[in-house]
Amino acid sequence: MIKKSLGLLFIILFLGCKNEPALTYQLENFSETDLKICEDEPCSSVVIDYPIAKGDKEISQKVNKQIEQWVASVLFLGEDDVPSAKTIKGAVTDFVMAYRDYQADLPTTIDTGGYEAEIEISLGYNSPSLISFTMNHFTYTGGAHGYTGVSYLNLNGQTGEVMAMEDLFSNLNEVKTILEAEFRKQHKIPKEENINNTGFWFEDDTFLLPETLGFSDDHLWATYNPYEIAPYSEGIIELKVPLEQVDEYLNF
Repeated sequence: MIKKSLGLLFIILFLGCKNEPALTYQLENFSETDLKICEDEPCSSVVIDYPIAKGDKEISQKVNKQIEQWVASVLFLGEDDVPSAKTIKGAVTDFVMAYRDYQADLPTTIDTGGYEAEIEISLGYNSPSLISFTMNHFTYTGGAHGYTGVSYLNLNGQTGEVMAMEDLFSNLNEVKTILEAEFRKQHKIPKEENINNTGFWFEDDTFLLPETLGFSDDHLWATYNPYEIAPYSEGIIELKVPLEQVDEYLNF
């Protein structure tokens, strides 16, 4: 009887450990004041709050690399498809220098102020199979106004590799149908009406998913950034559905 009880206890503890996320996270901050090039000369304003993964060395290194590349893609102002910076420090340096190079080409009588960037990354969902991050970001690089957006990064909890939207669901079309029904309900668009009748910009008058989907403990998030499906004046358009509505299609 004692042997059976110990065996059962071992199984419970083993399964409990397997269900625990492999990583923990520590919040870090980086700004232009951390750069030596900004010690003696004014710099564009940059503030980045982001988590650093701790725990399993191999997985945490991959996760942290993905986060750094994600930040670099937001700050990137070059003409290439992929930023050359591989670290947050490098990305901020390139962002600061982009303004300095731009300013050098202007008449000395013109005061353009400077560029700005604010990035905040938070952990939305953390399990042994899925790690989902949410990024709120604002950038100003001249013009009448800056750009505010939300994006998501979904990583495999076992490998730290990016999970494409098709990897997250067993049937993405069914998930899309559920989200469209919720979108129409939220914006009071009858099922039989054209989805663009209220002023949206869906291509071919067909509901489309945003570039990325995000997760919290209880919800699936679909976020459309300015210009994605509506004018800038409409701002960010968020859609969320309880995870239980798509539970049968989740691959994690």
